[in-house]
Amino acid sequence: MSQQLISHSADLQRLVSEGYAVSIVDGHLLVEEIPYLDRQGTVRRGAFGCALDATPERTIAPRDHVMSFSGGEPHDRHGNPLRALGRTSSRCSSVGSHRFQHGFSNKLRHANGNHRGYADFYEKVRTYEDIILGEVHALDPTVTARVGAIELTTSDDDPFVFPDSASARAGTTHLAGVFKREVIAHIGLGGTGGYILDHATKTPVLRNHLIDGDRQYPHNAYRSPGAPSLLEMQPPPFKVDYHAARYGQMKRNIVPHPTKLTPANFEHLDGVTFAFMAIDACPEKSDIVLELERRRLPFVDVGMGLHLSSKGIGGTLRAILSTEDNRDLVRPHIPLDPGGRENIYENNIQISDLNSLNADMAVQLWKGFRGFYADFAEPIWHYQIETRQMIRSAA
Repeated sequence: MSQQLISHSADLQRLVSEGYAVSIVDGHLLVEEIPYLDRQGTVRRGAFGCALDATPERTIAPRDHVMSFSGGEPHDRHGNPLRALGRTSSRCSSVGSHRFQHGFSNKLRHANGNHRGYADFYEKVRTYEDIILGEVHALDPTVTARVGAIELTTSDDDPFVFPDSASARAGTTHLAGVFKREVIAHIGLGGTGGYILDHATKTPVLRNHLIDGDRQYPHNAYRSPGAPSLLEMQPPPFKVDYHAARYGQMKRNIVPHPTKLTPANFEHLDGVTFAFMAIDACPEKSDIVLELERRRLPFVDVGMGLHLSSKGIGGTLRAILSTEDNRDLVRPHIPLDPGGRENIYENNIQISDLNSLNADMAVQLWKGFRGFYADFAEPIWHYQIETRQMIRSAA
């Protein structure tokens, strides 16, 4: 509802589009990262807060002129309290994590000298900001409250809900472009698969298909990215629905398939251009590998074999890139048989750092294959826990 109110209110949308750190908490408008001067002339940061007058659909004109402030007392360039703000009691003592120590009282006037109200919340925020920022700019004209414009994108062609400004600032937009036609199948959304998804959704791939028939139980949260609320786990959702809802807040075209991938539903791979396989060895895995090869799809297989000894947990992490050029070479290294040495990972041991590292290995193989990273290494990658060694090989 808060995001809807912002998007439907021209004054709030204008603040957001100009880069102000705007949020709505408990019926109040908060604008954070407001710079001000302390008594010594040091630039500090505080937050504006005021009751948000609104209908269920959009804001209306503010009913009063008071603005509360969370932070120290703003001063002028000479070290004196900034009188132009006016002083009154704060209308809100605390909102969310903010405690408001100050109240400002600045009344606008018509040309004839009579008082008038603020036309909207944009005018109210800008008026108070201009008073404070004028003194800040006298000492440092580069300081700004506009910490980053985050406009919602409206084109369905844009893979992100809001623009990837980091790539633009870093000058890597042309490199990120190698992913724009990529359609990824995420086969398995457990610990490692979740971290792979976390990384992949921060690239401009066209679509992410999530394929997993398991549910996200509370114990799964301890080896998956992020920190869910208890409410999100009751009742336990399908992993694909849980992750689609979470990452859908910033990434478009995340398609959940709450089912195990089997020959009966291989149509979920239609249109896919790359696959991550993060599932344990099982009877279906051989069929999946054969189908990926039949479709001529490049894929990365990941996994870990762990054991417990008197010295602690040991074992190996694995990431293998399979392409049309190396099928025969790497196929023997992809485990398909669920038998063999006991693997304590299957008992839900909580080692999120290893899950994350295994995912990093997989994603770097993918990005190197697509040309985002310079890549002259071999397709088979192991990490030995006991020795902390990375081992790349062709066989």
